Amino acid sequence: KVVGRTRTKFLDLTRVSSHDGEQGVLSIAFATDFRTSGRMYAYFTRRDGNGQVRQFTVRRGAVVPGSGRDIITVVLTNPAAANHNGGNLWARPGGLLFLSTGDGGGGGDPAGNSQRLDRLAGKLLRIAPKVGGGYAIPRSNPFVGRRGARAEIYALGLRNPFRYSIDAPTGDIWIGDVGQDTREEIDRLPGGRPAGANFGWRRMEGTHVYSPGTHLTAGTRYVPPFLDYGRPNGECSVTGGVVYRGPVRALRGWYLYTDYCTDRVTALLPATKRRVVRTGAPGVVHFGAGPGGNVYATSQQTGLVYRIVA
Repeated sequence: KVVGRTRTKFLDLTRVSSHDGEQGVLSIAFATDFRTSGRMYAYFTRRDGNGQVRQFTVRRGAVVPGSGRDIITVVLTNPAAANHNGGNLWARPGGLLFLSTGDGGGGGDPAGNSQRLDRLAGKLLRIAPKVGGGYAIPRSNPFVGRRGARAEIYALGLRNPFRYSIDAPTGDIWIGDVGQDTREEIDRLPGGRPAGANFGWRRMEGTHVYSPGTHLTAGTRYVPPFLDYGRPNGECSVTGGVVYRGPVRALRGWYLYTDYCTDRVTALLPATKRRVVRTGAPGVVHFGAGPGGNVYATSQQTGLVYRIVA
């Protein structure tokens, strides 16, 4: 945490794996009632390579020592891979928490995780964390009561949705799903529906068939990409963003996203109109919204935080 020119330690995560590949601390989120509850969550890869969501309590601007409680563990381990871990946290009213998970790594999802309802990898999950640790399952989750299915699953068929967002005014879920060989994908669930959506991986890579022999899971609804794009100009990996609700009038209501291998932020309207916002910030790995709707972007390559202005 930085206040003025003073830097203080906010949270020390000692259980995190080394940041090989795409491992390490991947996301933090604050409960929607944070001002009163002080609860926050962190998602990281453990030393055994699996994903962990842990809850903490914040008091007087720092995490209370000893307040950590494990919420959920996601099995991601692939001995040959340290990539495709996801993952992003997003807190919603009513004590709900969403988490995106990758397919566990290795090219082409060799274990077929993304289409398997008995595994949490390659999914968008929705749970209700408990104060003392652990979690409950929202009754409206789409696979509650389905034999052999994990009830935590909200949507499936994702490859590595390491960044997504939920637009508060509309409830729209926007997901940036990183492609395999040729296509980058942005998915959209208007108002968060349909729950149980199947985004197609590994049968589909964007709008193209990647694995003809892979069948989509029975009883799920295929949702094609809202937008997919190729890699003609050096693109390599989509970074999902947020819907802009800040002071720059010309951008209000536009969804902002970028590609890790470019320095261009692209603005996208739900009507699929697009325009480029030149940023000069390569390697952007995360977008976030702050007070007044201002949008910030963090770059892994420069180590800087950027704010989007008129």
